[in-house]
Amino acid sequence: MEKKRKKLITWVLLSVLVILGTGGIVGYKMYTKPHRNVSQAKSLQVTAAGLVAAYENNEANANSMYLDKILEVTGEINEVTKNQKGETVITLKGGDMSGVICTLEGIASPDIKPGSSVVIKGICTGFLTDVVLVRCVL
Repeated sequence: MEKKRKKLITWVLLSVLVILGTGGIVGYKMYTKPHRNVSQAKSLQVTAAGLVAAYENNEANANSMYLDKILEVTGEINEVTKNQKGETVITLKGGDMSGVICTLEGIASPDIKPGSSVVIKGICTGFLTDVVLVRCVL
């Protein structure tokens, strides 16, 4: 009986070590994974109104097409603000109830004003009440 118990404890400890080792390797790979260069990467071109309409009509289908992909969105600026981190946030007109919120990486040009047309490239992170793009560049 004692021999079986030692064997069981050995296998359990060995299994735990293998799981922890695998988790450590996966975590290290994810932590050291290089960021995508948004300005250099290929992107899907879409209008702000088309992007918002796709999410409003069928969010699951739009997620499969746009989520975590680099998009080049063309639209009219509705609002320019700063977030808590001091980053520039541009909201593009999309539909009656929703828009596209773009958080810029770096410093925005001072001539960006509401009403002007702009092309913004960024990574789509999904839809809340607006479509959200992060790490955006003009």
